Amino acid sequence: MTLRFVCTCVFSLLLFFAHAQDSLKTKRRNEWKEAASNKGLFYIYFGYNRSVYSNSDIHFTGPDYDVTFYDLKASDRPTKFSFGNYFTPENFTVPQYNVRIGYFITDRFHISFGTDHMKYVINQYQQASISGVVSSVASAQYAGTYLHDTITLSKDVLRFEHTNGLNFMSLDVEYLQPVANLYRKKIWLKWNFGVGGLWVITRTDVKIFGDGVNNEFHLSGYSLAAKTGVRIEFWKWIFIAYEVKGGYMTLPDVPINNSEPKHADHNFSFLEYYGMLGLQIPLSKWLKKKR
Repeated sequence: MTLRFVCTCVFSLLLFFAHAQDSLKTKRRNEWKEAASNKGLFYIYFGYNRSVYSNSDIHFTGPDYDVTFYDLKASDRPTKFSFGNYFTPENFTVPQYNVRIGYFITDRFHISFGTDHMKYVINQYQQASISGVVSSVASAQYAGTYLHDTITLSKDVLRFEHTNGLNFMSLDVEYLQPVANLYRKKIWLKWNFGVGGLWVITRTDVKIFGDGVNNEFHLSGYSLAAKTGVRIEFWKWIFIAYEVKGGYMTLPDVPINNSEPKHADHNFSFLEYYGMLGLQIPLSKWLKKKR
């Protein structure tokens, strides 16, 4: 009798723990399903970036010169941090910024379109190798034929800046993966992946042997990139994120003097890192309610 009673108790406890375990798994599964239920969400974000660039060769052509500078080093140019520079409406577009809008077509896949306003500046006074021809019309001082000669990039030789800026406009396909529940199903840690690309619009301030201007905005080329980063989502409607993006830019048509037949072209890789603050809106639910 005692053995039968003990066996019954043990079997009942096992059934209880199995049921509890199943309930816990179901609860967790529902929590994750809720966290990933993004279909129909519209979002927008704004943030700031920094970038690093590979060395590049830049080819300059015009009626009075045809030269290439090799292996040039370049940097970005972040705006000095202050409340006025970063947080007043009239200066929002002065720093290196990112702005993007997107829409979840499924619970995890989303598409987005936006602009990364980067800045690209050839480092002044570096030693560079030069090949090509410069006529005396372009420069009496630097006229001649060059073949991998060394030259110092003083301001009367070359100043080259995409500072207003290097505007990468991209259409991206992205995937958002829930990682962890940080607080009572209200705060979630997620990870985002994406690939995309499109045009690069530059406004280039350039002077080569004294020739050039701060040009108008111009469609100079295109770029492809991949990105990944962490996102923390609060109560489903607001998030902060930090991402890293790497890609390659091809700029075959950079103007030297606006519409004149003078151009520069160059290719380079870049690594961009940026933080942003975003807002999510249940657009599809709102539209259904209005109907």
